[in-house]
Amino acid sequence: METMSPQQGSMAQTRSGSTGEGKVENKKKMKTLAQRRQSAPSMVISKALTKSRSSSSRDNLLSPLRPESCPLVQSLLLDRTGRVFLEHAQTQLKTGLQTQDRHLLLFTDTLLVAKTKSAGQLKVKSVVRVCEMWLSDCMEEVCEGSTSPERSFVLGWPTCNYVVTFSSPDLKEKWLQLIQSRISEEKEKDDPKTIPLKVFAKDMGNCAFAKTLAVSHGDTTTDVIRTALLQFGIPGSVKDHQLWVSSSRDGPPYPLIGHEFPFSIKMSHIRDGGVGGVGGVGGGARDPASPSDCPGVLLLDQCLPPDTQCQFILKPSRVAPHLAALLGKTPTPSCSCPGGHDLCGVRVPETGSEVI
Repeated sequence: METMSPQQGSMAQTRSGSTGEGKVENKKKMKTLAQRRQSAPSMVISKALTKSRSSSSRDNLLSPLRPESCPLVQSLLLDRTGRVFLEHAQTQLKTGLQTQDRHLLLFTDTLLVAKTKSAGQLKVKSVVRVCEMWLSDCMEEVCEGSTSPERSFVLGWPTCNYVVTFSSPDLKEKWLQLIQSRISEEKEKDDPKTIPLKVFAKDMGNCAFAKTLAVSHGDTTTDVIRTALLQFGIPGSVKDHQLWVSSSRDGPPYPLIGHEFPFSIKMSHIRDGGVGGVGGVGGGARDPASPSDCPGVLLLDQCLPPDTQCQFILKPSRVAPHLAALLGKTPTPSCSCPGGHDLCGVRVPETGSEVI
């Protein structure tokens, strides 16, 4: 047997030592890998659970509103037999320079305007009777700044107007046709369909102070002005005159644009017992199904205190209301109207009224 030289023995011991160290090192690596393999599943599960919780929380915040299951919608459906929920849309309402995001929820006889309160929850801003609503395309008369005619139209009720903007032209057309059909159908249920409307003339020279006109539920403000000019015997065109309405004890008279329904304004005032919103801010939560308690007599406002009766004032449109406000021009009172009504002290409403 061949003997190893001292040098070879030294090299063998070195290799043997290296091999032993390598085995120890390998064992350490295997142990570390085993520990990693054992801890990996728990880490993955923990991360998955954390992600799931965060995703769930985020989904709740971003989850779309489900109006059918909304307590507000359910309460309105239970409030009146035959009421049906029709459509929901997220829109923007704009008046003056202000814009607000709002939810529109349309029922057969009611429009609900609301804002988002929390995930899946709404806060009521206005409950409107469909029979008292009106539509128009006069967006430049309602708000300032740019608008999108392809996605917008004017929607109003006593006594306010808003430019409502939808997310697409198709959705706008769908809502426009739906609201038009609902207004027509609900107005057919009006009883009576014609009411006496007293109109006061102001700054019209020596003409009679007031005339009572027969106004139907389909007559616009422009129609009423035309009839009033004939009744008062006042020369001139409709565009040279403006109809103002006072439906609040403390609020100033408010100018109408021309497309509104004076019939609806007065009927709304009567149904609400003489508490009317005015000046572009209005339509608080109210019962849209509340009937007139004493038809006929109530139509003449005789059931309401004199200082809460709805009043209509015909005036020359010397300066457009928004220009008068911008120029700081306020019509000067010339007299006091009988009955304690300050109909001559007409004040131009402030611009930039708060959106509902």
